[in-house]
Parts: sequence; structure tokens; C-alpha cells
Amino acid sequence: MKKLQLLFLTSVLLFGLFPAVSYAAPNEEELAAFLQEINWTEEGLIDHLEYFWDVNMEDFETMEDLIEFLGEPITEENLQQLLADYGFENEEELTAMLVENGEMEANENVRGVFKYIDALDSTTSFLTYTGTEINAETLQQLLEDYGLTMEELNALLKENEDALENYEYIEDLDIMVSIYLGADEMPGEDELTQMLADIGLTDEELEALMTHFMTLDFEDPALLDKMMDLESRLMAFGDFESAEELNEEQIAELISIMQEMMDLFQLDAEFYLVKGNEKIHLTTEEMMVLEETNGFDLLIELFNTKGEFLADMVITADMFSSELIEDTIGDLNQAETVIKKQEPVKAKPAPKSVKTVKGGKLPNTAGNYAEGILAGMGLIVLGAFIFRKRKVKSA
Repeated sequence: MKKLQLLFLTSVLLFGLFPAVSYAAPNEEELAAFLQEINWTEEGLIDHLEYFWDVNMEDFETMEDLIEFLGEPITEENLQQLLADYGFENEEELTAMLVENGEMEANENVRGVFKYIDALDSTTSFLTYTGTEINAETLQQLLEDYGLTMEELNALLKENEDALENYEYIEDLDIMVSIYLGADEMPGEDELTQMLADIGLTDEELEALMTHFMTLDFEDPALLDKMMDLESRLMAFGDFESAEELNEEQIAELISIMQEMMDLFQLDAEFYLVKGNEKIHLTTEEMMVLEETNGFDLLIELFNTKGEFLADMVITADMFSSELIEDTIGDLNQAETVIKKQEPVKAKPAPKSVKTVKGGKLPNTAGNYAEGILAGMGLIVLGAFIFRKRKVKSA
């Protein structure tokens, strides 16, 4: 089950990367007009993007993308809302904090320094953030979570030119330890490209998926909350190897989670078992309880909610019998930063007789298809990201 959690989180994390990459810089004439309108220099804009967001002009395809990314200019209304959100009595109190932390000079104005409310909000959030203090208890818990000794932790940090004294809060240390432990396991671009070729995804399909994902608002708090809710519900399953270890209620819950994830990403999927000229349609429920293989492959077709075809992929019986899924999970291990360890919850279900929607008997097919579809989804997301990186380089 950790595989499912990991792939879900990988999708979440990689979806979040899409807005930060693009094909080419905005049109120079449009950029000049924009800068004149807001009384800003190109150098000032570049500095703003690099300092606050660690991006540059080449990360945006159009002026519309850039303007949307910058957000709302600071106004009296949104500034007052920010003051209220962070508990500042007045603008002077906010300014004093920013000056104290070197974000501006005492004779400067927040409107001139930050210009956009998102930049001011991000900075204020960072400066007012209070995590859990690192002490003997929290440090010991972190060591137990990762199975490390104190000596091994210090060696890991030193290996990455880091040190324990660089951290005040255990959450920050936790994130970096997870990244350091997983960094060597992330796949290279060539390896991921081969994985995508193995399941039959073309550049055209990856571009269609990338375009679709960019229509989603991944800064919407409701969407992010839903992602975390789905991840929490997946964690409740603990570890399991196949549907045989789940009861009917658990299978129904897992199906619901998968469907809600598809709905969240505004995708529809059709599943088929294929072998030669034989093609058998599967419902999600039927796919979930398949256990054995008889040479059938799993075909997954993806559409947007308007019914427009985006991509398809084939996870072959050979792939299931090989270590493809486990290898994919290993490659994506870095995404496990936010997954918390939990005792497995297993239940033995009553035997099921699975039939197609037309009542015909299904063939014996490859087990772990539920993991297969999410493995495929994870590869699709990685593929869209890689495709976009290639487009940036070629531009």
C-alpha cells in the first residue's frame, strides 16, 4: 500500500512543478508595454522573480502567464487583509519586522519593495513561521522514523555539506533528511524516457496531458486540501499486497479514492484487458479484484471530462511479472517526504466471483492492477514534466 501512497504523492508533487517550467520568454514588445504600465524596469522584474520565486523570464511562455504568476499588485485592501491574517496592528509593525530581518530598509515602502501581495505574503509567512523546536525528544523521534543513529545523521548532513546547527525546527530537518536519503534514487531523464516508451506514451500524448494539467489551479486551497485528504485516506490502509487482503468495504473505499483522484485532476479513464485481437472492457471495480495472470495486458485510456482523448498506455503482463512497478516506486522514493509510517491494517475478504458488466466471466489476469494504474499515472506525470523540460531546452 505504501506504493499507492507514494505514487499519489508523486503525482501531487510533480503537478505542482508544472507552472514553473515553460517554452520561451514572453514577447519583448508586450513586456516593454507591461513594464511601462506599472513603472518598473526589466532588471527590477528579473530581480523580483529570482529573489522571491527562484524563477526567470524564460520560465514563462506568454505575458499572460507572467502576469498571472505575479498575482495582484499590493493595494490598501489586500495589505490590510494581510496585516489582519498575520496579527499585525498596523503597517508600521509589519515594516519593522521586515527591516529587522533585512528584507527592506527603514526608509522604504512595502509597496515599492514587494510590489505584489503574493511576494509580501510569502516573505511574511516565512518570517513568522514557527515550527517544532529541535530538542532531545524530537530529534530522537526523527532518528527512529528514519532508522538512523546520531552518528549516521551527522554523516548524512556532512556528506551533503550541511549540519545540524543549520536547523531550528524539526520539520525543516525532516524534509532535508528525506531529500538527502532519496536523492540517489531519483531516476535520470533517459531512464524515465525509456519507462514512458515501454508503456507506449508518445510526445504528442505527453504534450496533451501537460496542457490539460496546466488548466488546473493547483494553488486553490480546496484542491490542495482534497489532495491531502485523499493521501490520508490511502494511509489508513497500511500495507497490502493484493485485493485478497482487503474486505469489501476497504475495496469500495479504495475504488472511491481512485475515482476521486481522477475527478480532482479532471480525468476519465477506461480500462481494458487486451491480448491479440481480444479486448475486454473493465470497470474500476473489476480491475481492482483481478489477481492472477494469463498473458493479458492492461490498456488504460485517459480522457478529459469533455470526452477528449489525451493518452493511452499499456502495462503488459511481462511488466507485472518483472520488477517494473517496484523499480518505478524505488525511482520515485524521494516523494515519500510527507508519508508517515503507520501500522498495517489487513483484512481477509470473502471470496469473490468477478464478472464483466455483460455477465461474462473474466479471464485470470495479472495481479496488482490497482497498483499498476497508479504506477502508470505516476509515470504519465513524470513524462509530462520531462517532455516539458525537453521543450524548454530545445527553445
